[in-house]
Amino acid sequence: MKKRVDDKSIEKQEPAAKKAKKNVASDEAAPKKLVTKKSLKSDDKKVIKGKFEKPLGAKKFGKASSALAKNNGKFTNKNNQENSGEKPDWKVFKKEKKELREKRKSKKLNEVYDVSVKAKQIGETLRQANCSPAEREKLCSQLFTLFNGNFNKLVFTHDMSRIVQWLLKYCNDKIRQSIVDEVKSSIVLMLQSKYAKNCIKKALRYGNDEVRQKILTACIGNVVKLMSHTIASPIIDKAYTSWANEKIKNYFKQEFYGDMYTQSKDDKITTLKDVFAEATDMKSATLSAVKINLLRVLNKNLVGSAVIQTVLAEYLALCSEEDRNELIVMLRDSIVELSKTKDGAKVAMFCIWHGTPKDRKLSLKAIKDNVQDLATSEHGHLILMAMFDSIDDTVLMKKILIPELLSDINGLISTEYGRKIILYLVARRDPRHFHPEFIALLQEGDGNAVSKKPAEIREKELLQAVIDCFLESITTVTSVWLESGTIAMVTLSILKAGQGEKLTDAFTAITEYLIDINSIIKEDEIKYSAVEHPGLHMMLKKLICADKKLVEKNECTFGEILIAKLDDSIIKRWIEFNRACFLLILLLENESESVKNNLISILKGSVKLLKCKKHPAASILLKKIK
Repeated sequence: MKKRVDDKSIEKQEPAAKKAKKNVASDEAAPKKLVTKKSLKSDDKKVIKGKFEKPLGAKKFGKASSALAKNNGKFTNKNNQENSGEKPDWKVFKKEKKELREKRKSKKLNEVYDVSVKAKQIGETLRQANCSPAEREKLCSQLFTLFNGNFNKLVFTHDMSRIVQWLLKYCNDKIRQSIVDEVKSSIVLMLQSKYAKNCIKKALRYGNDEVRQKILTACIGNVVKLMSHTIASPIIDKAYTSWANEKIKNYFKQEFYGDMYTQSKDDKITTLKDVFAEATDMKSATLSAVKINLLRVLNKNLVGSAVIQTVLAEYLALCSEEDRNELIVMLRDSIVELSKTKDGAKVAMFCIWHGTPKDRKLSLKAIKDNVQDLATSEHGHLILMAMFDSIDDTVLMKKILIPELLSDINGLISTEYGRKIILYLVARRDPRHFHPEFIALLQEGDGNAVSKKPAEIREKELLQAVIDCFLESITTVTSVWLESGTIAMVTLSILKAGQGEKLTDAFTAITEYLIDINSIIKEDEIKYSAVEHPGLHMMLKKLICADKKLVEKNECTFGEILIAKLDDSIIKRWIEFNRACFLLILLLENESESVKNNLISILKGSVKLLKCKKHPAASILLKKIK
């Protein structure tokens, strides 16, 4: 091995070199020793700046080459190999490496090694798409016969667990049930295994109800342990939400209520409150046990599970303020994950209602990139409404939350829950739009100790932030806001909340849409003229009736703009429709005297045509004109 030395070190080495020549014979006779850092003298350490000897291939060829060198009983130095000029025979090397791998595997599997070799051959045929049902049934039977009695070992290995998965997928219910019965004692360990967990997933997916219930029952007594395990938790959650009956769900929850429920279960207990409903002295101990079990799970960031969210919702409703605040700090960044379930949304609402201003700010930042998803989801929209009701810092709301909402208004109005968000901003807790139970749920957060700003002021500030954008959208894409009766009622609420030039522009856009002969609304394969559509007609009736308030304020009304656009051709076309005539009647009943007179003068030219019509609205309109 060549060593780099400087001039000064060469001078210091000369005496040592002379001594080395005298001891050549004795050194050659003595066995060679591997140079190590400990064996070097202090002077040698200063001189030698190269690398110490390593086994053959340790750097270039990796661990396999090193193992092969050890297997041959020698540590070959790379420098010695270069000097000898020998090159490794890679065919021999690969062959020996494969034999070594097979030897290790056979040692690990012992008696099932031969079985695994044969099973791989069967498995390759079984998994092919062109395998016929009859042949597949035969192969499944052969595999089951091979594996029978050894499933508890095979499911934990990488290659064999894959074959067991194919077997569970393609076999009949009888074989699948036999496999589950054999591994029943190992199910808890399988759920925590990197490879065996996939066998459980296949059994749950392709098994019948009896197989699924056996797997779920095997988990009882270890639920907290499994729910706090990163591998097992998603599988247990899927099984809990998809296949567990109410009894199993209660048993799973009960294990979080304390050690006394780990092995023994009580069918009478369905919620945390039932535990100490009669024995009130147990409340403190039970809540303490629940908190310990929840923290065990939350410390591993496994808050997305449905059973965890259910227990959290029950606990937060009963625990002390101090314990609740401790959990809120852990949950404030997980609002998006909590929004997936009803109980999770309730937990998130607790965090918003009772969190400090700092907690609320961090929660807002956590959902910034997911505002649209929350607004259009079944449970997430409740969380946004809780924010509208609780967060006093409307400046922060306008900076983080509102721009994300307004970035896709069309996306909001096209979904049921997005429309509720719009209605809540423009007509907060209006019983005409929201069910009393829905309002009662949101009212639970009204008495929180953190929010100080009056609700009316907060509501007004949020309305000012969004109303102009909604009115502009109505003006720009009018047909979208009037394409169905459901959406039209949302449009009506926005128009009632609007004012000024933006409102006038929206009225004008709606008017032009109504008088356009090409405005057609298609519903249930039936095409309607816009003025004759049932849902839109209801919205227009309410809009014209709302003109009374605008007349009292001396503001521009929808009817005023509409009548200004009507002419003889439009009137003659509208007279053909019963609903259109009723709109003209409403205009005569709700507008100012000057506007009414304008409409009557236009209608007088169509009196003869009205007399020819037999629908009810025509005769009523004639009386109004006279």
